[in-house]
Amino acid sequence: MTNKMTHEQRRLIEQLLADGEDRNVIAQKASVTRGQVSAIAAHRTMRRREPLTRAHATEVEKTSIGITNQPLSDQRASIPLGTDLDTGRPVVWDPYASSNPHVLILGESGSGKTYTASRLVLELARAHLPSIVFDYGQGFSLQHAPPAFRDDVRTIELHLNRDGIAINPFEIFSVDTHGPATVAQRVADTFARVYPRLGVQQHALLRRAVLELLADAGITRQDPRTWTQSPPPFRDLEEKINEYTSSGDSGIRRAAASAGPHVSTLFFFNTFRKTGHALSWSDLIAHQNEVWILQLGGLEASVERAVTEFLLWSLIRYFEVLGPGPLRCFVVLDEAHKLAFGPGSPVEKILREGRKFGLAAILASQQPEDFSSVAFANTATKIVFQIADESGHVSRQLHKKIKNGHSHDYIARALGTLPRGSAYVVMANAGRVTRMLSFEEEQAKPGNAVSSKTRRMPNEN
Repeated sequence: MTNKMTHEQRRLIEQLLADGEDRNVIAQKASVTRGQVSAIAAHRTMRRREPLTRAHATEVEKTSIGITNQPLSDQRASIPLGTDLDTGRPVVWDPYASSNPHVLILGESGSGKTYTASRLVLELARAHLPSIVFDYGQGFSLQHAPPAFRDDVRTIELHLNRDGIAINPFEIFSVDTHGPATVAQRVADTFARVYPRLGVQQHALLRRAVLELLADAGITRQDPRTWTQSPPPFRDLEEKINEYTSSGDSGIRRAAASAGPHVSTLFFFNTFRKTGHALSWSDLIAHQNEVWILQLGGLEASVERAVTEFLLWSLIRYFEVLGPGPLRCFVVLDEAHKLAFGPGSPVEKILREGRKFGLAAILASQQPEDFSSVAFANTATKIVFQIADESGHVSRQLHKKIKNGHSHDYIARALGTLPRGSAYVVMANAGRVTRMLSFEEEQAKPGNAVSSKTRRMPNEN
């Protein structure tokens, strides 16, 4: 059944039609069907409406996702973190005021990482900044979430581990400059990060397989007009690899025979399928006080990583299509050891370039080794609970960022002796030993009455 269009979707479609955009691309950007786009186009022709100007069109798009003309420097959000144990003053985080909005949370098991990330998500929603949570251990499950988190945030919980997702990694975005070639490289690179034992030959074979599958579907590198056509099912890649094992020269057969067993797990779970949950990133941006929890726990570890990477690429491309803009959304990744931070990875791209397009990240993990130097360098806000920093790696990284007089030895001692519920918070080039605020304390503050309901999204078949 076709979903009814929102007012914001209709306005965005009107704008893109006025710009002469292809109807398949419009359907993708507005998260509607091509038939719905055609219906509006026909109605628009009947009304003989004058085309929108580029300036007006841009303003329509911004309005449709809740972006105002307010200068970025005028946007503010005062999110309480806790109390400075040295001065007794409140420690407040403003994601708009930071040199970058990314947050790194580090601490041993049970120290409060997930609890703190949940509080940040709640406060961001109150500040009209939505979040997407990738949950691998059900730490954000509504069944186990604190009451304030369940009651104060409009939440969509999607069990991708069970129901799958209707996103196709073969999709070509309008910002994919080289069309099929960009997609083939992205898919092959993702597999190489998820399955590190894949070699150069296997990488080249995967890239070739994707290009051939797209070509078989009529999508060719030479004709950009074909790039908006529906791509083949992602699972066809497994069949193509199996086909290589019995045809072609001996080199191709060997590469396919070795690549197939590595990547077969992803196809076994068949997570990317048309009957899975249909995610519309535009819906998340439109509902600015909403949180999406994507449940991935229970999938095999490599499948969790692959699904996360492909989803992040889809999200990144959507924001790039929107273009540069103010802060729009946070991605919460609670177990960094399940991620790849290497060059070309989606996490690294968010950390380095996400701010430009309004996309920010909250990263959390138990071990400092789970984070790359890029993660430490590109997170302006760091919340570190008690850890065993025997090598001094974390204390040295924190000491590089602060200018308020705490010595390296002071920070090292603090990290090893922090009481439960306290953290060393680095923000605005200053380090503070902070007693972190609890849900109950924050809920008791005036003006924090429950104002919205939690809802679950059924599987859309």
